[in-house]
Amino acid sequence: MMFIIKSNMNITLFHSKHLKKYKRIGCYCYSIDFKHGENQILPKKYEPKIVEKSKNTVLPNINSLNNNTDNRKTFSIILPPPNITGSLHLGHALTATIQDIIVRWYRMSGVDVVWVPGTDHAGIATQVVVEKKLFAEKNVNRQNIGKKAFNQEVIKWKESKISIIRNQLKNLGVTLDWNRETFTMDEKQTRAVNEAIIRLFDSKLLYRKYSLVNWCCSLQSTVSDIEIDHKEISGRTYISLPGNNKPAEFGILTDIAYKFHNSDQEIIVSTTRPETLLGDVAVAVNPDDVRYKGLNNVKLWHPFRKCTIPLIYDHSVDKHFGTGAVKLTPAHDVFDFELAAKHDLPIINVIDESGNINCEYDEFNGLPRYEARTAIIQKLKEMNLLRDSKEHKMSIPICSRTGDIIEHLPKLQWFINCKEMAQKASESLRNGKLIIEPTHYHNQWFLWLDNSKDWCVSRQLWWGHRLPLFETKYGWISAHNTDEAIKKIGAKIKLSEKEMATLDIRQEEDVLDTWFSSALLPFSSFGWPDETEDLKKYYPLSVMETGHDILTFWIARMVMLGTFLTGSLPFKNVILHGMICDNHGRKMSKSLGNVVDPEDIINGISLDDLQNKVKANAKLGTISYDELEKALVRQKKLFPDGIKESGTDALRLTLVSQNIKNQVIHFDVNECYQNRMFCNKIWQATRFVLMWAKEKKVHDYISPTPSNMIQFWILSRLGDCVHNINNSFQNYDIYIATTKLRQFFYYEFCDVFLETCKPIFEHGTDEEIQTTCKVLLYVLDTSLRLMNPLMPFLSETLYCALPGKNNTPVAYTKFPEPIEYTRWLNEQIDADMRTVRDIVTAIRRIRSINNFSKDQSEIILHSKCHKLLHKYEDIIQHLSGSNLCFVEENSNLKLNSISDIVGDHTEIHLLLKGGSLEYKKYYSILNSRRQRLQKQVMKMEKSLSLSKTFKNSSDDSRVARADKMHSLMEEINRISMYMKTIKDKELVAD
Repeated sequence: MMFIIKSNMNITLFHSKHLKKYKRIGCYCYSIDFKHGENQILPKKYEPKIVEKSKNTVLPNINSLNNNTDNRKTFSIILPPPNITGSLHLGHALTATIQDIIVRWYRMSGVDVVWVPGTDHAGIATQVVVEKKLFAEKNVNRQNIGKKAFNQEVIKWKESKISIIRNQLKNLGVTLDWNRETFTMDEKQTRAVNEAIIRLFDSKLLYRKYSLVNWCCSLQSTVSDIEIDHKEISGRTYISLPGNNKPAEFGILTDIAYKFHNSDQEIIVSTTRPETLLGDVAVAVNPDDVRYKGLNNVKLWHPFRKCTIPLIYDHSVDKHFGTGAVKLTPAHDVFDFELAAKHDLPIINVIDESGNINCEYDEFNGLPRYEARTAIIQKLKEMNLLRDSKEHKMSIPICSRTGDIIEHLPKLQWFINCKEMAQKASESLRNGKLIIEPTHYHNQWFLWLDNSKDWCVSRQLWWGHRLPLFETKYGWISAHNTDEAIKKIGAKIKLSEKEMATLDIRQEEDVLDTWFSSALLPFSSFGWPDETEDLKKYYPLSVMETGHDILTFWIARMVMLGTFLTGSLPFKNVILHGMICDNHGRKMSKSLGNVVDPEDIINGISLDDLQNKVKANAKLGTISYDELEKALVRQKKLFPDGIKESGTDALRLTLVSQNIKNQVIHFDVNECYQNRMFCNKIWQATRFVLMWAKEKKVHDYISPTPSNMIQFWILSRLGDCVHNINNSFQNYDIYIATTKLRQFFYYEFCDVFLETCKPIFEHGTDEEIQTTCKVLLYVLDTSLRLMNPLMPFLSETLYCALPGKNNTPVAYTKFPEPIEYTRWLNEQIDADMRTVRDIVTAIRRIRSINNFSKDQSEIILHSKCHKLLHKYEDIIQHLSGSNLCFVEENSNLKLNSISDIVGDHTEIHLLLKGGSLEYKKYYSILNSRRQRLQKQVMKMEKSLSLSKTFKNSSDDSRVARADKMHSLMEEINRISMYMKTIKDKELVAD
């Protein structure tokens, strides 16, 4: 047994007797069962686990290849940092694969490439997941153990998860610049974050104000809009809330009467939140609503606070909502808050940070908000002020991290004035300085930035960047630390050293919104705020590639802060990819059971192990026990036999086989296994070429001199493939590259060219065989280099096995350039071969569907292209597996046969040996088969009709049945055509 070791740039082969010595010094070793160098013999079967065994050590110094200071052309990019909340999902795998493909292409094209990896501390998400873990394992929360001990737990979590994420990325075969790895809370990044905040504060763009914010009562912190899910309900719905034993009722519109002061007259308001009535400061109606004309200066009596509140008019009130009159509670509703500011109304907060009622009315004070809702409705009923209640469609804001209902509360928070920065970011797209693809996201960009509000950046968390702001009796000051803050305030106020020494100073406890630190990464990754060589060389980034769902939350903020802090756009090109959904277009969700771990596709997994993973999530609290049973049932339906092992290359190929710029990217696990079969096809083709190259001792890769038409054709198709793949990588249309590669290698190189080489190897002259081997090696060498960005492990293994390569890694070679290969392009030969292949396909089809071998039947061709067919006669006969008889165009021969046509130029006739008896027998068989298929279609049509009537039928089952019915209909039509040709030629009687 021989072993191979990879260390730095060197590859060493050694005998098993030295294995212990190499393992002892920490080398990564793996066995191989094929010979070295030119005598290498590939195993008969493609096995991903063997091919990808070295994935953690493949090409460790690849990023230093083109890191040449003399190389002026650079390509810089950062990987959107995954959160340290858990393992990578398919969305992360998609992003990493897209970027790795482009990075590999640029690097093989001789460009100086820098690709920066990193992870995000994910303040809210990490704090929540660690607290859930503590509660599940030790039955304690963060308040029980205190801030210091809790943060130590978070750091332990962080170290564990970063290691897992790093290994997952390496398992994907990505070639990140690991020596540049960042973490958004490491020392360098923290310094950059502090510097950015200080500059914003000193420029008077960071300020503190009392405003309405998104508040999560479970988290006890403000949250950003992206941490909020909106649950749409159509009527009465009960939602379980964390920490509450009883679910809360939603989807009810309640009508409440407000009496006129000192009058029996009343106005009825409609509300979905009766519990906030305690904080009502006015009732609003639309001035155009005729029902409320002439009520100017009316005062309404508040039934609980025992005071009057005004009736106001405003055009923003929806006349069609409820009764057309709405109560205003500015402390707990965004619309009400804005209206209150407009009409100079007071703000009365009646819900505290824990979600409990906080008021002077003892009957309700201290009650949880949704218990108070029931109590207030009951009290209104007793006071004869409750008029009606009915089911109502509405949207419920839910914290995506905790599952709690978001409360809008007025809080004193830190905000960034984004107005000028947002205008510049918006204008950069309008004037073409910034390019965003696909262009249909431009409207979203303009809408968000042109209506940009000030950014609330403070969070009440224990995990995150603490704001570098210090409070003294002289006001707030920004600084990197306390000493610097004291010096700055001393210089500003002109304090003596004694006064500075006794200055009472306190740093702000709040931490920063995580999106702020990640928005600095395009320049902080290269050493900003220092003017480093890397910053000069690699900033701005060449491109920002990421998911479309964070266009405004991350990309817009990178543009705003990058422009403000560095004076230039952080990147000029933005490529947005779609969201990964299952093959039926459903978002991947733990509760749906359709979430797939990339590692499970690579290595394969049984159904039992899949289900155990879901159960483990329930124990950790990341999925509720209510959702557990549903998830298990759905998962079993989706993956009844688990997931087959497909390998990394097949996963990568599947991820980019669709247009990544689509809004939704459908992912089918079964397609991964199909792509593994494609990998096996490449493997077998390489074995075939190596076998003949070794036998004929051919090992040069110089441009060959083709000796026949089929060789000219395959080189023409190779030139077309090289041209299209380069273009697709340049434009981030990677799906075109995957389609072109599969079309060329599978359907042109393997199915056609390799097959036509076999007769030459069996009967050709030495010269013909030598030329054929040279063309094969030339095409294979080019193909493996084309494949490397897409399928790095397979291409590396096979390229190293080519004769004369001396185990040179393919990633260190030059990517095929169009200028070298387009000289082979030949439109006439391509057109001729398209006709030939169409005819071959039709011959194969007519034999396959009718299930007749060449011993049972004969093929006769009647074509307008008879000269072309005679020219390619040998190729057609070999590829179709048929002995052909050609009939000239002017022939009047009436053929008693089963017929098919190719375009408008060729008729294909299949003659059965055995006369009319055989046709009658076969006609009956076809008819029986067609009737059987028609019954299946009728049954499926009925099933589809029922599934549209009853909503409980899932979308995935309907789509699967529709696809199946379509394929059945195609088969029926083909059978009917063959039956018609038999009948028309009177080969059977009526």
